[in-house]
Amino acid sequence: MAAANDFFITGPAGRLSLRSKGLEARPRHIVILIQGANLSGQLGYDFSFSGGSDYSFMDALVARRFGAITFSIRGYRDSELSGHPHGVQTDQAIEDTAAVIDWAIAQGFARPHLLGWSWGGRIAGRYAETNGDKIGRLVLLDPAIGGGNKVPFPAPTDWWLNTAAYFRDRLELEFMDAAAHEQLAVQAEAREPRAPNGIRVENERGSIAADAAKIGNPTLMLYGFAAGMQNYMQGGSARASFFETLPSHDKALVIVPDGGDYGHLQNARHRIWKTVADFLDG
Repeated sequence: MAAANDFFITGPAGRLSLRSKGLEARPRHIVILIQGANLSGQLGYDFSFSGGSDYSFMDALVARRFGAITFSIRGYRDSELSGHPHGVQTDQAIEDTAAVIDWAIAQGFARPHLLGWSWGGRIAGRYAETNGDKIGRLVLLDPAIGGGNKVPFPAPTDWWLNTAAYFRDRLELEFMDAAAHEQLAVQAEAREPRAPNGIRVENERGSIAADAAKIGNPTLMLYGFAAGMQNYMQGGSARASFFETLPSHDKALVIVPDGGDYGHLQNARHRIWKTVADFLDG
């Protein structure tokens, strides 16, 4: 396992919690990984447990000689929150992402690659619309692109409770080793017991979709074959239509078997990691 460096930077609304791996080697390229709706980047991309084998996406990237950075959006994990949890929506997440990218560039890592998973795919895509010159390649991993269906949020609580019971039900056990399935559920409850519900408020109101026509970066769209079944994943355009609208000639749409919404943590993970690294090496 690669050594982790946990630290804070100043974000637009308070301190942001970051984790890096592999930067000490001054790699030629780094990858910034954006979290999903209720798990931080630290847990979503650097998951590990005693007896588990190869569950850290960050370690896989370091093994391919990339540096890796992930972080927690304001109000998640150890990142500070000023204001109401319902105010943590995609626009605010884009601001936090921009702060992390600008920090990385200031450290001498020009044009970092950007990867967003689920809600992070929407964040990454919308960031790239107007800031594509700051980043290199773009990976949209099972992205919740936005637009389309509005998702009712009938009990608008301030916080999303990350109980182990929720994750035991939410994670697709058929695509995941039972021990990893249980450990992810237990670690989510212990380390990240709550997350802001701003994304649920946004999805009920109607989210702004990423605009494929404005994304000029080389782009990989990657899905576990069973991903995207939930309402919140049904964006304003179908996968293939979004992909075809991307103006770059350097792009790929890949469907990976044996994976769902958490494919990079499931049985499909090694194939997903290799597909991503091969694209970023292009």
